[in-house]
Amino acid sequence: MKISFKYFSPFLFVFFLCFNCTEEIALETEAFEDVLVVEATLTNELKHQEVKLSKTYFLEGNSETIENNAIVSIVNTLGETYNFSQNGEGIYVSNSTFEAVPNTNYKLIIKTSDGKEYNSLETQLTPLSQIDELYPELTQEGPNANKIQVFLNSNNETTNAQYFRYEYIETHKIIMPYYSEFDAELINIVNGGQEFDIVVVPQTENKQTCYITNASTNIIQTSTNDLNNNIINKFAIRTIDQDDALLRERYSIKVKQYVQNFEAYQYYKIINDLSADESLLSESQPGFVVGNVKPVDASSSKRVIGYFDVSSVSSRRIFFNFNDVNISQPPYPYNCEYETNTFNPTSPYPFNNNENHLILDYTLAGEGGPPPPIPNQRGLLYNYLANKNYQYLEGDFPIYTILSPACSDCTSFSSSSNIQPDFWED
Repeated sequence: MKISFKYFSPFLFVFFLCFNCTEEIALETEAFEDVLVVEATLTNELKHQEVKLSKTYFLEGNSETIENNAIVSIVNTLGETYNFSQNGEGIYVSNSTFEAVPNTNYKLIIKTSDGKEYNSLETQLTPLSQIDELYPELTQEGPNANKIQVFLNSNNETTNAQYFRYEYIETHKIIMPYYSEFDAELINIVNGGQEFDIVVVPQTENKQTCYITNASTNIIQTSTNDLNNNIINKFAIRTIDQDDALLRERYSIKVKQYVQNFEAYQYYKIINDLSADESLLSESQPGFVVGNVKPVDASSSKRVIGYFDVSSVSSRRIFFNFNDVNISQPPYPYNCEYETNTFNPTSPYPFNNNENHLILDYTLAGEGGPPPPIPNQRGLLYNYLANKNYQYLEGDFPIYTILSPACSDCTSFSSSSNIQPDFWED
């Protein structure tokens, strides 16, 4: 999850937060300025902990700006100091593995490359909690009727955990509807592709089955504070349309549950509420957020956005297929079928009418045969194979059947891998 202005659609927001357990949080808007953004959640997992530092940026920008070459550390009241180093992705990673432990105060310390220093308020680990159940269900009624929802149950009657934030990572299998163990390779290319030869060679890697993984980006929270009991029951983590290709083969979701304190819960809640209600702000009210991280110099004009959260965390993973939730197999997301047409020399695609699935005649270049179609199929074949990454399906000189990457190469999908994840279960 990113605490960046990508959340605040359609405008760039910056909000001032003042936390008090019994008072409303006051907000005021400020003119846009270059502000440090801190994303830091320390957990009770024994691992290399991470801190992300960036700068505010406009939504229209193509990328965020990483805060480079900062000095980052976390200290605690046990006298321990954990130093962090920046990795290649701009994330600051602890040099050693460690975990947050109960009844200990932790503080985040940052010194940026321009010499500015920032400290968080001291924060303790929140109470422990477990995800008791995670399960999918076809919803029968309401606004999500006929959709698949992933629900979560968590009983916290024996703990003081009341505020919760969730993240998930989902992975689904994708299998190409058409596939060949061979591929077409262009050789002896001259005149920019006006002349070339084709050889059929074995595939060098599996492009038929892949696994596509994506993480949640929205803020998902709930609280039991206003309930008669401290039980989370049937809380929806993920909603998926029943014809979504995510569910076509096999789907897995891993959910992390972070227990928050009241201040952290309010921080994320206000960001989420304001980003969802676009009527609250306008383009004339650009803005900015501050949590529990402050400049060391109280008189400094430098601002900082973000929250140093120390949370206990639990996780759970499930797998399911479309038939496990009593739905029909969702359709493949692209039209990969084709229809054979009567030969017509003037047709751009004389043998079919599906641009994802082409049958092209390499010889149709006016060499003693019928008049070449427009556009010339030899040029089309070269362009699709050399420039558009179409894959060979079958055929030999002079007629070849080729497919778009969306129908034949699973590695062409974003966030896909043809290596089965270690956690995967079929």
